[in-house]
Amino acid sequence: DPKAPDLPMGVLMTGGAKLRKAGLTGKGIKVGVIDTGIDRDHPGFNGKVALQKETWFRHGTPLEEDDHGTHVAGTIHMMAPDAEFMDYRVFGKYGSWSAVDAVATAIFQACFDGCHIINMSVGGRWPDEGIRNAVQYAASQNVIVVCSAGNNGDNDAKSIERNFPACWPEAINVAAVPKDFINVANFSNSNPEINYAGIGVDVKSFAPLCESGDGEGAKMRSKDGTSMACPHVTGLIAALMTNNMTEIEGDKQKVSYSDLIKDDASLRTLLNDRFAINQIVEGEDAATGFDPSTGFGFLTFLSKEELKELVIESSECSDYWKAFAASFDGDTEVLGRKGTNLLGMVNAPNEYNQISR
Repeated sequence: DPKAPDLPMGVLMTGGAKLRKAGLTGKGIKVGVIDTGIDRDHPGFNGKVALQKETWFRHGTPLEEDDHGTHVAGTIHMMAPDAEFMDYRVFGKYGSWSAVDAVATAIFQACFDGCHIINMSVGGRWPDEGIRNAVQYAASQNVIVVCSAGNNGDNDAKSIERNFPACWPEAINVAAVPKDFINVANFSNSNPEINYAGIGVDVKSFAPLCESGDGEGAKMRSKDGTSMACPHVTGLIAALMTNNMTEIEGDKQKVSYSDLIKDDASLRTLLNDRFAINQIVEGEDAATGFDPSTGFGFLTFLSKEELKELVIESSECSDYWKAFAASFDGDTEVLGRKGTNLLGMVNAPNEYNQISR
């Protein structure tokens, strides 16, 4: 069921429930999370986070303060619940490694540990040679590297804000969009190296158990950022890498997506052909469908109609927007016209131009 009630809306919109129904759960896939550390005792992870204290290159800050990594890993887990996590902590108050050296070393270590994909919801304005060498090594080993685009955007598609390692060609560079898809998130970087977009506004995921609170409030929290968009994409890719035959919609043919994913290039071909829904925004190249804010589009395992239905029924989008979406007749010929949003709707009135928070 694409609308499974126990999953956050961002995961549903990226196709998390539908992936599970198709048997694409990330089984047999190792995901390296290079971040602030993961609370492996959170019950939501179901024991999928490996005990790796030796790969915590920095430490000292409680996870309730450094909750970023737990939140990121939670989204990946909800997208690909059978994937195994390798936890590489590169931030914290103490440590003999600088954060930059820790990131570079963690990338190498993730490759040595057999990770198939690395999530890096981290980055900075200036490139670092050590991290660059590590990312290139990962690419040489056919390890997929997914990075957040950065949060220095100014809501202007014509301006350029770069973040590394996301902007290197070996990395999949992920921007953020809100759940109503009207615009790119106003904080999301724009540049010619953006590849795709994911849900990055009001994203609900795991919080470290040491946070104060009771019940679900102590287990989940919401965050904004391209850091939150990135793990939706990582989780989708991890699920697609599952070695399982899946029927192609509208066709009796079955395919194992894992057989199609040989390296970064073949993965991008698959994503572009099957799972990127184009969002027409300023600066788009009409020939390729690329734009500097969302790249080749929003990545999801859902069809456009399934995605539209979720938006209409979501309590997390405005009533105005839901009414406008419901009135859309589904005419696909509008695609490509200036002002068309991700669901194929043209020239939404200004009052819909808001980000749900």
